Amino acid sequence: MDEGAQVNLTLRLLRAFVAVSHEGHVGRAAAKLYVSQPALSQDIRRLEREIGVVLFERGSKGLSLTPAGSELLRAVETALSILDQGIAATQALAAGHRIVVRIAYSPSIGNQLMPALLPALEREILSLTVEEREVDTGEVGPGVLSGRYDVGFAHSPSPDPRLTLIHLADERLCVAVANSHRLASATSVRLSDLEGSALLIWPRDSAPEYYDLILEICARAKLDLPQIKQFRHITPRSYLLDDNQTFSLLPKSSAIVQRPEVRFVDLEDADSTVPLMFVRRSDDDRGELGAIEDVARRVSKKLIS
Repeated sequence: MDEGAQVNLTLRLLRAFVAVSHEGHVGRAAAKLYVSQPALSQDIRRLEREIGVVLFERGSKGLSLTPAGSELLRAVETALSILDQGIAATQALAAGHRIVVRIAYSPSIGNQLMPALLPALEREILSLTVEEREVDTGEVGPGVLSGRYDVGFAHSPSPDPRLTLIHLADERLCVAVANSHRLASATSVRLSDLEGSALLIWPRDSAPEYYDLILEICARAKLDLPQIKQFRHITPRSYLLDDNQTFSLLPKSSAIVQRPEVRFVDLEDADSTVPLMFVRRSDDDRGELGAIEDVARRVSKKLIS
């Protein structure tokens, strides 16, 4: 087949391909699909002819995927999952059923990710109604665990065996300083340029994993911190930066919302990133939560690079 040529594939062929791939045997796959073995074999041969690629290696013990077949399987399973989610959402919408999902997110995530994610969810998951709530740093995981929220988005949330934490992207940090700070006019800085300055950060008990990661990043840069100022709500305390001896490390998305008294400066240190995570309860395997995760992964990777 010529490269770029269109192929004519039916859902029956694709589902037949997935079944045979999983079973490794036409007979067992045919039994699961309630079709005859000759008909299923014919479908697989037709699929290979249609795309012009050998998908299976035939052996005495059954079939095994070729490298090309494995690549196609990943793509087909993703496509079928999206299609099935769309069909389920359409049916629920037509029946008047709407799924309500409560989403918690920490403050900086409300600056960039949530404004892009919410319309994408409403556009792609038609039966979904989202109730979103901004919570304090460190409160996303406990809120999801308690059942107040169904899912959440947070930077470096604390692990818990009852929670599933899914990595979406690594977000770069930036430095927040007062407009009058000696580094405020810089395009970018290194952490070592802040030697002798105090760090403004939330209390460790509110978000220990996140707190420890920030201090670890400072330690890797051999940055000596003569003082650590801890306040649970950093944004309202931005006036504390006015002493010109204090800085804060925040996700770069924090700089989306400009404040007249604060300057956000890029960090040059290569490893100055924090993980953005999707949080859900480990025992909650509802399909709509998986659909939200898929959309969030795509949106976050597009926004955060």
